[in-house]
Amino acid sequence: MRPVPRRWLIVAALFTVTYGVSTPLAAYGVFLPVFAETFAWSRGAISTALSLNLLLGGVAGFGIGALADRHGPRVMLVVTVILAGSAFALVSSVSTLWQLYLLVGVLGGIGMSSFYLLSATTVTRWFDEYRGLALALVLVGFNLGYITAGPLSAWLIAKVGWRAAYALLGSTCGLVTMLAALTVRLPRTREIPEPRAPGPRVPATTGLTLAQALGDMRQWVLNVSWLLLGALSLMVSVHIVPFAHDQGISLAGASLALTAYGIGAVSGRVVSGIVSDRIGTFTTIRLGYALQLVALLALLGLSSREALLGSLVALGVGFAAADTMLAKAVPDVFGTRALGAILGVLNLGWRCGAALGPAAAGFLYDLTGSYTIPFGAAPFAVLASWGLFALGSARRHT
Repeated sequence: MRPVPRRWLIVAALFTVTYGVSTPLAAYGVFLPVFAETFAWSRGAISTALSLNLLLGGVAGFGIGALADRHGPRVMLVVTVILAGSAFALVSSVSTLWQLYLLVGVLGGIGMSSFYLLSATTVTRWFDEYRGLALALVLVGFNLGYITAGPLSAWLIAKVGWRAAYALLGSTCGLVTMLAALTVRLPRTREIPEPRAPGPRVPATTGLTLAQALGDMRQWVLNVSWLLLGALSLMVSVHIVPFAHDQGISLAGASLALTAYGIGAVSGRVVSGIVSDRIGTFTTIRLGYALQLVALLALLGLSSREALLGSLVALGVGFAAADTMLAKAVPDVFGTRALGAILGVLNLGWRCGAALGPAAAGFLYDLTGSYTIPFGAAPFAVLASWGLFALGSARRHT
C-alpha cells in the first residue's frame, strides 16, 4: 500500500482508539454525584478511584512505552484497550468502594495506560511533514469523548439506570477500540517519511537514549510542567459537572459544562496542530498557556451560566493546544531513538498530576463545602507550568 494513504488510515485508527477508550473515563464526572447519592460516599473518596487509575496507568505506561519501542504498538494497544473496556463495563456491578477502586483504579488504570503515549509515538514515526496536524487529529478523540460522554451518560442513566449505562459504555467502547487497534502498526522501510529540511530538532539517529534522557534536567523540568497541566485538566473535567450541579442546575444541564470544555478542547487540538506546522511548536504552546490563564481568571468571576460555558470553551482550547504541543515537542528535544520510553516517563508525570488534581479538589470540597481553593489556585499553576516548559525547552538547540 502506498505510504501516504496508509499513514492517514493509521491516524483514523488511532483516533478511534483514543475516542473509544476515553469515553468511559470522560463519563466519570457525570457518574460521580450518582455514586455519592447512591452509596453515601464522599466526593474525595470517589475521586480517589480515578487517581489510582491515572497513577497505575502512568507506571504501567513506562514499561509499555519501552516494549513498544522494541516490538511495535499493536499488541500492547489491543491487550490494554480490551482490559479497559472490560473494567469499566464491570463498574455496573459495584456495591462497595473497594470494588470501584479495583475496577476503575487498578484494572482500568492499566487498561488505559497505552492509548496516549502509543498514539503519539506511532504518529511521530509515520509523519515528519504535517506531524502537528496528524497528532492533533488523533488526540482530538480524547476531547470528543468529553463532548459526547456527558450528555450520553446522563441520557443513559435516565433511560436505563446508572448500572446498565456503565455496562453499555464500557463494553461498546472496548469492542470498538479493540477492532481499531488491530490495524495499527509502524511504517515499513519504504513507508518511512522523508525528513524535511534540517532544523533545530534532534535527529532520530542521534536522539537520546532513555538513560541519557533521565540524566538530562530538561526531562524532569518538562515532567513537572506536564504534571501541573494534567492536574489542572483533570480537576476541571472531573469536578466541573458537580460544580455546576451544586449551583442548582440539573444533571443533564450541568453535563453541558463538560460538553463546552470538550468543544473547546477539540477546537484547540485541531487549530494548534495546523498552526504549529506553520508558526512552530514553541510559539503555539505559548499561545495555549496565555489562553488558559485568561479563561481561568474569567472563570473565577462568573456571573451567569453563559459565562461559565464560554470560559470553559476557551479553557478547553488552551489546555488542548498546550497538551498537544508538549507531546509534539518531545521528539524535537530528545529525538526518537527511545521516544516510547521517554514519553512513558513524561506520561507518568502527567498522570501523577491528573491523579492528584481531582482528588485534592474533591477532598478540599469535602472540607470547605466549595471549590474556591482549587479553582482559585489554578491560574498560579498555569504560570508555573508555562515557566517550567520555557526552561525545559530553552536548550533544545544544543
